[in-house]
Amino acid sequence: MTTTAPPRTPNRMSLLLPLLIDFGLPLVVFYGLRAAGVDQWWSLLLSGVVPVVMVIVRFARSRTVDFLAIFVLSVVALSLGVSAMTGDARTMLIRDAWGGLFGGLIAVWLLASVFVGRPATMYLIRAFVLAKVGPTGFAAWESKWDTDRAFRHGLRVITFVWGVVGLLNVIVTLGAAYLLPIDLATAVLNVSWPILVAPTFVFHLYYTKKRDLRA
Repeated sequence: MTTTAPPRTPNRMSLLLPLLIDFGLPLVVFYGLRAAGVDQWWSLLLSGVVPVVMVIVRFARSRTVDFLAIFVLSVVALSLGVSAMTGDARTMLIRDAWGGLFGGLIAVWLLASVFVGRPATMYLIRAFVLAKVGPTGFAAWESKWDTDRAFRHGLRVITFVWGVVGLLNVIVTLGAAYLLPIDLATAVLNVSWPILVAPTFVFHLYYTKKRDLRA
């Protein structure tokens, strides 16, 4: 008799590792170049190439089109073009900070969805839930929205928290790009999001388990 293997649950480290690479590796490249005596403009420019390399590597391994990766490539390509024209390190930092407004738009979407329709979190974690429990389990989890008031409230709370964190990150990065010394601002721009995400992710795990929001 043939048995069907249970859906494979994504490992949390496998979800966090790309985040650590995407935000940490450019920082290592930047400060490594600065320690080697490379000037700020070239250090920023070369560290900005790292996301492009990572996107290409992931595509070569998976052979699948990642629309987020395409967005990253487009932003980086535009950024490098602008940087080459300006030749100014501060302008490059400010450009990167304003590029982070894409995350701010997602944060606005998250906050708006708390009050209109279903929370955006339900759509963002759809693929994760499907991979974890399969179509039948996903349908059961999603149907709780119509029958469980506490479930609806809990999803709105967690969505609101992520939206606020996203907006806070935009404020921090813009402030750093305009006001801080370039060498310090580079670190802030790279680590602000992971630093904000880490405690939020811990809260997310605690709250979703306590409120029975998981599939």
